[in-house]
Amino acid sequence: METAASLSHTSLSPIELQQLRPALAERFSDAKGVLGSQLGAFVRRHLTNPDLKGRFGGLKGFVAHNFPAEIIWRGRKGLDDFYDVSFPAEESGPGGGAWQPVPPQPSAGLWSAVTNPSIYVQFAWSAKDTSLLQASAGVPLTEGLVTIEKLTKGDYQTIAAAFANSLESFDTSSHAQALESSRSSTEFTRLAREKGLLPKWEEFRVDHALGLFSDRLVAAGVESPAAARWANVLRSSQQQARSRRLQKTAASSLTQRSQHPPNGESVQNEIPNSRTVAIKAMEFLSDTELSELNLPLGSVMRAFESLLKR
Repeated sequence: METAASLSHTSLSPIELQQLRPALAERFSDAKGVLGSQLGAFVRRHLTNPDLKGRFGGLKGFVAHNFPAEIIWRGRKGLDDFYDVSFPAEESGPGGGAWQPVPPQPSAGLWSAVTNPSIYVQFAWSAKDTSLLQASAGVPLTEGLVTIEKLTKGDYQTIAAAFANSLESFDTSSHAQALESSRSSTEFTRLAREKGLLPKWEEFRVDHALGLFSDRLVAAGVESPAAARWANVLRSSQQQARSRRLQKTAASSLTQRSQHPPNGESVQNEIPNSRTVAIKAMEFLSDTELSELNLPLGSVMRAFESLLKR
């Protein structure tokens, strides 16, 4: 059971708070009986570091530390907690004035907000202030703002098809298979991994995502030098997000290894638990799969085999 003494009280970063508060207001403006599993999954998608347990002692600690007035614990429903969520109407509805400047520095959260279609954030350009702004989905534009569309699933399908067409090594059958799988980013990533093309695909995807968003900035009236600066911020944000993910995966692997004896056949023959398999499987996922919170069966099986052979 979580107690006040067990919470680490790690504060949300400014960009995390800027992204999460309006997103919660948009998704759960006045919701009753929200399951903790549903609320926790939504919150983690908007955090640079989604480790609620490590940072706050769990979802209850996170709520108590950051949104004690807006999110109220009501009890348990089966094995899950449930909450009532209520934000002021001006934070989620029309006329809310929720547009905020985007800090012009690299942030893993910024990369996710721009490139992950499932994150409820929209962007606009203010010519008056020459600044990039963000707000939760559904907040209307105010005077002088021009919408800048973030990356969509359709954009990723187009990028995947372009990547397939750029590969001279693909025979006719492989090319057709790649075009067919481009409709699903998960399937396309799986195919790229099987063909040994995952690093090339990740580089191609990031470059084209950056180029697409930069072009949309220019189309919205942003001068080319400013658009280039934002593209550089986004590239650094992607590198930061990737580095943080790899560090977290490595730390998790070391933690899991330290829980077992350093030698002995019993370790090699031990059946790993589901959490260990899930952590190990993270090493086989691409940025695309992680952004969609998807854990493909093939990655799970490879992780399982790898753990048994340790």
